[in-house]
Amino acid sequence: MELITEKLNNIFLKAFRDAGYDEQDIKVGECAIEKFGDFSCQSPLFLAKKYYKAPLIIANDVLSHLPQNEIIKDATVASPGYINFFVDDKYLAKYLQEYLFDVDKARKATGKKMLIDYGGANCAKPLHVGHLRSADIGESIKRIRKYMGDECIADVHLGDWGLQMGMVIYAVWEKHPDLVYFDQEYTGEYPTQPPFSMEELKVMYPDISKRSKEDENLHEKVQQITYELQQGRRGYVALWRHIINASKKLIKQDYDKLNAHFDLWLGESDSKVYQDEVIDYVIKNGYSRKSDGATIVDISLPEDKATIPPFMLLNSAGSALYSTTELATIVQREREHNVDEIMYVVDNRQELHFVQAFRCVKKINILKKDIVLQFVGFGTMNGPDGKPYKTRDGKAMGLDELMGMVKSKALEKVRESRPDYSQHEIENISDVVALSALKFADLSVLRTKDLMFDVDKFCSFEGKTGPYILYTITRANSILAKVEKPSGDFCLLDEDRKLALCLIKFTDSIKQAYEKSAPSYLCDYAYNLANEFNTFYGKSSIIYETNETKKYSKIMLTNYTKNMLKKCMELLAINTLEKM
Repeated sequence: MELITEKLNNIFLKAFRDAGYDEQDIKVGECAIEKFGDFSCQSPLFLAKKYYKAPLIIANDVLSHLPQNEIIKDATVASPGYINFFVDDKYLAKYLQEYLFDVDKARKATGKKMLIDYGGANCAKPLHVGHLRSADIGESIKRIRKYMGDECIADVHLGDWGLQMGMVIYAVWEKHPDLVYFDQEYTGEYPTQPPFSMEELKVMYPDISKRSKEDENLHEKVQQITYELQQGRRGYVALWRHIINASKKLIKQDYDKLNAHFDLWLGESDSKVYQDEVIDYVIKNGYSRKSDGATIVDISLPEDKATIPPFMLLNSAGSALYSTTELATIVQREREHNVDEIMYVVDNRQELHFVQAFRCVKKINILKKDIVLQFVGFGTMNGPDGKPYKTRDGKAMGLDELMGMVKSKALEKVRESRPDYSQHEIENISDVVALSALKFADLSVLRTKDLMFDVDKFCSFEGKTGPYILYTITRANSILAKVEKPSGDFCLLDEDRKLALCLIKFTDSIKQAYEKSAPSYLCDYAYNLANEFNTFYGKSSIIYETNETKKYSKIMLTNYTKNMLKKCMELLAINTLEKM
């Protein structure tokens, strides 16, 4: 189905060409002043210089060549060169019925295949507040891209090959030094069950990490274990596999709580099979040079305004680095998944790392096809002091602790507003409200900006919050539950035009969210639609309306709004409620 904005763009494109302006990119947008029109075309302003004509002359030329159509009515030219117009009420009513009855009708396959990397959790470590934004933003971008027709693969990209692995292996040895994993003479099969519980795994890394910072001797032992693991020591590798499998279960539980779901559960170690090949390729083809013993690739460009450090392939000891793993991972993703684009949803502070990696990939020309490599950065979640949110003792706040704070506040709010509900109902509603509060607050901020943690604001049932959107959906559900299934002819009443126009703006909002990889545009739209609906509700007597035509039309608008808000929340990976 062709969307209304697409139809309008095509109508004006023809009018401009028929008027003698051979342009390819003519676009229609929202009219800035409501009384002058629903939409406006401002293209004459941008064409004046090219055609040596005043914008008003171009606008009048185009207006006189507007083709006959069922959409546009009362088109006028306004200074300095706008073409403003209203949408015909009959067409708007028809469009609402055809399109909004099923908001998925607009989906079209793009033929684009992409991989989105938005996890980044480290095995053997609990998720903390820093993982929240990556999961929220990445999952929503994935859903938006799928909705718009892209084929998407989501990869959690676990940190499973670093020093934390050596720390956990040391912790197991410290508790159970006689296990076969630590016997280098052992040649048999290793146990299938891990020698630790899930609860033990949760505390192993934090304990050794803290102690190794205070004990240099312990830190050296952990480094040695990590080195031997990466060199393939059998017992350590077997124990490492136990740690990975147990960690994945814990990490998946946390991501499930955030409604973040991945197609691939790969880690840094999975790209190791490509690592030696990539290193040999770079060195043999003369792309690298030695610097203080390290092997580096120069990636700076003459136009750089700031210094871009070289890409480090190997350190002075000849060991591969995190940057080497990144290079191998890109090669792995191209070969194993044949993608057209790889998107990295990560903290803004990692931008330089990805600039270096992307430039290196381009310089060494190792990929078989031209893949788009995109860094999609986001700001930090900050506390009242404006710094990344931490616990009282200065540590990164655990995700469980953060979610617990929001759940506690949500429980308090629901108990206040629904004292007649059972404890079971309050608990279930609070779970959904808490997650909506946290995720909507996260996603409603432009992703490049920092987010200030404010649990009272997040959980409010008023303003631009997740609970407010949930409340609006349940209000619509409540109305629809009290009326019989409507039948009749839908007609648009003057008093309801603002809600109708807001409904059709979904397509523009989802397009902006898609093109800019910014779910905040969808949050803005959902909030504006909820506001328009609540204004509509306050002015309308829907349930007790005696005029059947009016009643039917208002009920249908209520249903359209409910469906549209639910679709927005689905694309934001936020669950909704039938009642609150």
